Amino acid sequence: MIRLALPDGHQQRHVIGLLEKTSIELSGYEQGKPLRRPGVNLDGVEVTVIRPQDMPAQVALGNFDLALTGVDWLYDHLFRFPKSPVAGLVDLGIGRVRIVAVVTEATPADDLPGINGLIAEGYFPAPFFRVASEYVNIADRFAMARRFPHYRVIPTYGATEALLPEDADMIIENTETGTTLKKNKLKIVDELFISVGCLIGRRGVMEEADPGAQRVYDEIMGIDGVSLHRAIEM
Repeated sequence: MIRLALPDGHQQRHVIGLLEKTSIELSGYEQGKPLRRPGVNLDGVEVTVIRPQDMPAQVALGNFDLALTGVDWLYDHLFRFPKSPVAGLVDLGIGRVRIVAVVTEATPADDLPGINGLIAEGYFPAPFFRVASEYVNIADRFAMARRFPHYRVIPTYGATEALLPEDADMIIENTETGTTLKKNKLKIVDELFISVGCLIGRRGVMEEADPGAQRVYDEIMGIDGVSLHRAIEM
């Protein structure tokens, strides 16, 4: 039996559209009100619906063999657990978002060298530079790589943009169009990477010759626009 995790939330509509291009049929995965365990027409496959951000850890723990999540959540997991048994298998080309570093429009810098200059000048009043994000490990990796001195990463759980400027100096956020950022008088000072939906799996799962895993993989690889997963550089 292969255990497959599918997402709820805003990624669900993208996954529904993707699966409509295959012969995989689900019952109980209607948008907005999915069952936690929808039915599927593939023998040897069991489906569960969970949050995309939980999928890499759940695959690592052995609770699922395959999952459809985002590259963003895969790399947030791998940056913390580089020896995790989770691997990206297929980039799906759906749910495309930019992962970006954002500050207020009033901040007198438009790029990272400018931000580092402001930090050195003492422009930001806290005893450390505050970077808020749902992507805690991506944010930490980013801040270290950009040599932010005396920074702290503040975990958030939605509506991250509301923390600027009183409770954070920068946020690491995803955006499709940038409209919400502009509406909140925020601006992008760097782009970390592009995230798309991806199929992830426990390392070695495709070498085990399980017919359920192979069927899911083959169905997805037969869709126009998907490709083998490529590691990002950040």
